[in-house]
Amino acid sequence: MKEKRGSGGFYAWLFQRITGVVLVVLLLLHFWVTHGLPKPEGVTYERIAPRLATPTWKVIDLIFLVCALYHGLNGVWMVVQDYVHSERWQGIIFLLLVTVGVVLFFLGASTVIAFKAV
Repeated sequence: MKEKRGSGGFYAWLFQRITGVVLVVLLLLHFWVTHGLPKPEGVTYERIAPRLATPTWKVIDLIFLVCALYHGLNGVWMVVQDYVHSERWQGIIFLLLVTVGVVLFFLGASTVIAFKAV
């Protein structure tokens, strides 16, 4: 007897939780580094840009981007699965979400990777 393959719902659920935790940690790190460390000159482009141009922060920003995109688009997909009952429309919406995700990833990644402090 052949077992029916699952829909992948467990992994979507698991990665939704993992990306949520990662987003909270990265957001707290962002607020602490940007606003929490005492700097008399405040938050300015001249102070922030050199840090954002380093490879370490580029990796952190790319992780932030990937987690935010997955978390947000997967959340929309979960709502679609709950309220759109037509498999045809679910397929169309899924392809639309994947397309939006890929486009936003390449726009964000090209911005992060190419960024240089002036």
